[in-house]
Amino acid sequence: MSEAKDLIKKMVELGNQDEEVKALLKGWGGTIQYILNSEEFYVKYNEDGTAEFVEGKVDNPNFTIKASPEYWLDVLKGKEDAVMGFMQGKYKIEGNFMEAQKLASVLKKFEDKL
Repeated sequence: MSEAKDLIKKMVELGNQDEEVKALLKGWGGTIQYILNSEEFYVKYNEDGTAEFVEGKVDNPNFTIKASPEYWLDVLKGKEDAVMGFMQGKYKIEGNFMEAQKLASVLKKFEDKL
């Protein structure tokens, strides 16, 4: 398991305990598929703002992030800017790009906790 995958799993656990994060995500109810080289997993967000980390692939995610585990780890740790990285082609997003932009604001809530 890559460090990026471990960190996403940890972020889900932390987010489920953080009222501010849950408030940001409340009512969304979307799914993010991650493909980090050979690792495939997704995070399902519930209407109440909580989330679930699930191994494997999901049908019809809101969007899919395709990146190297090393690059995505840098995004998660705040060493790389997600928007700039996308524009520079360092990773790909398939699906609803506008919803993916919401993720960037949620990621910022974790920078001081990781």
